[in-house]
Amino acid sequence: SCVTERGDDLAGPKPSLPGWVEERMRDSPVSDSSEIPIPGVTALDHAADVGLAVDGATLPELFQRAALGAMWLVLERDPTPAPPETRTVELVEPDLPALLRAWLRALLFWEETEGFVVRDVSLSFAPAPLCATRDGQAFGLHGRVSGVMDRGPRVREVKGVTLHGLRVERVGESWSGRVIFDV
Repeated sequence: SCVTERGDDLAGPKPSLPGWVEERMRDSPVSDSSEIPIPGVTALDHAADVGLAVDGATLPELFQRAALGAMWLVLERDPTPAPPETRTVELVEPDLPALLRAWLRALLFWEETEGFVVRDVSLSFAPAPLCATRDGQAFGLHGRVSGVMDRGPRVREVKGVTLHGLRVERVGESWSGRVIFDV
């Protein structure tokens, strides 16, 4: 996996949450982490951990919703207003669940170490060579991540993205995923 550093020169107009997320947050304040105000994202209670069940019409939408859901689990609020920043992520993993895990680990690393909170993403996926796989092929992800620096209070610390129950699968014409976080 390779995560590229910030691309401050790519910062354009102030990024914001997609309109449907902002509207949902405004219309239905949440006090219970099981009620995440992002369409297609549901919190899962799992022993001492917490997880997300995520649905999306497309694979990029599934990964976007998982990213926004992970940020919601950490903050349970809108990020503090701050100057926008854009970063890029390049990842290659042997399968889609591993790619989702690497994606969320990269974003949560930035959140924990720098206070960078994801607000929006633009993703593309492509086959990629990977010698460690049986057929030499893997899944590649290229992402542009817009976010803000937020040093405000956190509701919980996510220590890791577990392998337990990790899945990404096509269900009919849409995509479904599940991820458990160690908190």
